[in-house]
Amino acid sequence: MSRPGFWREAGVALALSIVGAVAYDALATLIGAPSASRLVVTVLGLAYAVMLLRGLDARIGRVVAVAAWLAFDAALFAFNPPLLLWLAAHAFAIWLLRCWCRYTSAFAALADGALSLFALAAASVAAVHSHSMFLALWSFFLVQALFVLIPETLRPRPAAAPPEDDDRFDQAHRSAEAALRRLTTRT
Repeated sequence: MSRPGFWREAGVALALSIVGAVAYDALATLIGAPSASRLVVTVLGLAYAVMLLRGLDARIGRVVAVAAWLAFDAALFAFNPPLLLWLAAHAFAIWLLRCWCRYTSAFAALADGALSLFALAAASVAAVHSHSMFLALWSFFLVQALFVLIPETLRPRPAAAPPEDDDRFDQAHRSAEAALRRLTTRT
């Protein structure tokens, strides 16, 4: 997976938040607020998943991930859980997708899971206090953009090899003598 930058992810967050807020306002008058919320979360979740998969190297992996995401969304529509569970399920799916695409250690995946929970909490607080779909989406996706700061692995770095008995000067001296010998034997 290509390494995304924070500013690119913040731009994606802004774009998804604007599109989601406009779509929610348009759909809420047509199909009602609860159904509009579910539909917006579903579409934005799929769009965010596609953005995450954009840098993935394997083509078959992208197809499988999108197919799994669509099956997941179909199951959500079939069972129609409460909105909070709907949101948590999408945050969990985003976390699973990033773990599959990016992380090689369990600690990094757990750090991303904590970030996803924090994003969900930030979106909930923004929604409750501002009653704004844009601010709720912006809070969620902006916190999610911080995943780029989590390294792919959180394993401790191996200790540096102990220095050899000879110091650098001795190594350089031997290299210079070997080069001088090669020059003198060629004549």
